[in-house]
Amino acid sequence: MDLERSQNKYKLFIDELGTADIKDKNSKVYILAGCSIKEDERMNMKIWADQIKFKYWGNTKIVFHSREIGRKENNFAILKDKSIFNEFLRDLEKFLLDSNFRMFFVIINKEKAGKLTWNNLKIYKETSFWLVRNFLLILLTNESKGKIVIESSTAEKDFYFHKAISFFLAPPGIPNLSVDYKKIRDTLTSFSFVTKDNCDIEEQVADLFAYAAKCKYLLKNKEKLKIGNYEKMMLNLLDKKLYKVPKNAKDKKMKYFKEVESFLVLPI
Repeated sequence: MDLERSQNKYKLFIDELGTADIKDKNSKVYILAGCSIKEDERMNMKIWADQIKFKYWGNTKIVFHSREIGRKENNFAILKDKSIFNEFLRDLEKFLLDSNFRMFFVIINKEKAGKLTWNNLKIYKETSFWLVRNFLLILLTNESKGKIVIESSTAEKDFYFHKAISFFLAPPGIPNLSVDYKKIRDTLTSFSFVTKDNCDIEEQVADLFAYAAKCKYLLKNKEKLKIGNYEKMMLNLLDKKLYKVPKNAKDKKMKYFKEVESFLVLPI
C-alpha cells in the first residue's frame, strides 16, 4: 500500500527564463517551465545526473545550465572539444529521454503583452496562475497528490505564486469543472520556496527545457535563431517530454485532460 501511495505522488519544480520587464529588449519572451515527476522517480534521476557530472567533471556539484552549455562557457568550456561535446550530448540526451518526467510551459509574448498594457505584475499573475492550474488538472486526472517546489526569486514574484496557489485552495476551487476547493486541498498537499543553492536536478531540467521552449517559440514565429547540435537535440526532446493526453484516457477524465495546455502562449 505504501508503494502504491508513493507512485501517486508528484512534485512540480518551476524555473523561469527571461524577464517579465516589457521594456527589456534583450528578453523577447518570459517563460515559466514546470517539470513534473513522481516522487519515487526522483532518486533515480539524481543518481543518473550525478553519474554524468562525475564522468565529465570529477564531481557532482556541477549545475546543468542551458545558457552555459550552449555557449560552452565556465564549467562547460570543456565542451569546446568536439569529441567531448558529442559524447556529452549523447549522455545528456539518453538521460533526458529515459528519465520519467513531463514538462509544461507558460510563455509570454512580450510584444503582444505590451500592446495590451500588461506590466510585470500582470505577467507574474498570469504565468503563475496557469502553470499551477495545469498541474492541478493533471493531478486530478490521475487521481494523484502533488507538491509544488518554487525557486525563490523576488518577494514580488514569490507573492504571485503564493496568491495563485491560495486562489485554488480557497472557495470555490475550479467551479467550471465542478472541482470543489476541498478536493484541491486534498490534491495539492504542500508548496515550498527553495533557494538556488538547493540545486534540485528537476530545477536544472526545467532550465534546460525552458531554453528549448524559447527556441521552439522563436522558430515558430520565424525569429532569427542560431541552431546548433545542442539546440536540435533539445527541440527534438521537447516534443517527446511535453505533457500529452494519454491514449487510454477514460471519458470521465477528459473534462480535465482537454483543459491542460502544456505549451500555453499568452496573451491569447
